[in-house]
Amino acid sequence: MWFVVCLVLVPLVAGAEKDFINFGEFECPREEKALGRCLRDALNAYIPQLATGVPEYGVPPCEPLIVPALSIQQSSGPISVRSSYSNVTVKGPSKMRVKDVDVNTQLHRVVARLYIPDLQMTGNYRVTGKLLMLPIDGQGQFAAKYGDIDATVTIILGRQPRPTGVDALKCEDLAVSFHVGHATMKLGNLFGADDEFSHSLNQFLNDNWQKLIEELQTPMEVALRDFLKPLADHTFATLNADDILSN
Repeated sequence: MWFVVCLVLVPLVAGAEKDFINFGEFECPREEKALGRCLRDALNAYIPQLATGVPEYGVPPCEPLIVPALSIQQSSGPISVRSSYSNVTVKGPSKMRVKDVDVNTQLHRVVARLYIPDLQMTGNYRVTGKLLMLPIDGQGQFAAKYGDIDATVTIILGRQPRPTGVDALKCEDLAVSFHVGHATMKLGNLFGADDEFSHSLNQFLNDNWQKLIEELQTPMEVALRDFLKPLADHTFATLNADDILSN
């Protein structure tokens, strides 16, 4: 996911030589496979700086990531709950490593596969429903940790006509998907002062974390996409389409 932040915020401009593109301090060949390797190396050099920002490129601090709100409806097996999360703070994306980048200028597509050691999330929650046939109605603070995350970011590029006759680069679409290796979650104040019951329920949730991740993954991906797309739209509009696209 943070590959996209770096890609859309660090300027890409045509190099002095026809066969190269300047990517920050990296001079990348235009040939697709070589360009992908060069972008991978450049991104891995820049990503750790995103937490505190990259002033020379006008990039403000990008961590923590703030997700204003998420809503989830889960109704399967012993779990039937409606939950909402607000003011979610996400830390850890600047630790990611880009494994590879595929550039397809004919299809106007850039795909990056990356690994994130862990994401730590905190915020407020509200949950109502039934769990193991027991009524549940709680609200308070929550903390969650996702580990061993394999993510894929897919960007579809296009052209935006300019009055000058030189097309700008445009982000037609941006999608984020990920697979989580393991996860833990703690919901505070689930049953008020009944700490023992709250502990037991949190233990059940963590023992069944795969199901919880399935429910949380789609809204998280949508939220991240909605967060990143405006950044991509703004920055790509400053670039010339012919710098990247072959047609």
